[in-house]
Amino acid sequence: MAVARKKLYTPEEYLAMDSRSEIRHEFINGEIYDMSGATLKHNQLTLNLVYVLRNALAKKPCSVYATDLRLRIKRANAYTYPDVMIICGKVEFDTGRDDVVTNPTVIFEVLSDSTSTYDHTRKFAIYRKLPALQEYVLVDQHRAFVERFQRTEGGLWVYEGYENLEDVLQLQSVEIEIPLQAIYEDMELEEPE
Repeated sequence: MAVARKKLYTPEEYLAMDSRSEIRHEFINGEIYDMSGATLKHNQLTLNLVYVLRNALAKKPCSVYATDLRLRIKRANAYTYPDVMIICGKVEFDTGRDDVVTNPTVIFEVLSDSTSTYDHTRKFAIYRKLPALQEYVLVDQHRAFVERFQRTEGGLWVYEGYENLEDVLQLQSVEIEIPLQAIYEDMELEEPE
């Protein structure tokens, strides 16, 4: 019995299609994936992150970007749309593009029920191929829970978890501290288990 083969796309085909589309898509090694719409909680968390990060980075040579800015991970033949990125120094664009960046220092993903496993595994494996990336932060939208992975000088990734609203997220690559209380401000959260 023959197995049907999925059509694989080139990066150029993906960029042309995604630029014309009303919904966003991610591209991983020739395959194109539709991105689901964000929930109200997801949207609120993303906006809270942008607000607190922008304020914390006000006097630093770093900028915050959210949701609709496409990221290219050349070593993984992938394009994604991280929820929030911090880029320090000069923004580096993909060749010939002004809508695709390549050099985030920190990436944040707000976890949803449908993407949590993907964000923890395959997407993190893809992001680790970014030479500029120093920290990867996952933010739970249902309860106060933030996970931070930091690249060491030796290239290993070290995990740190924050589980209380009184905790303070340490972003060492950009030398800022963010209270979880600020990340989850005005949000209804589930009780801890």
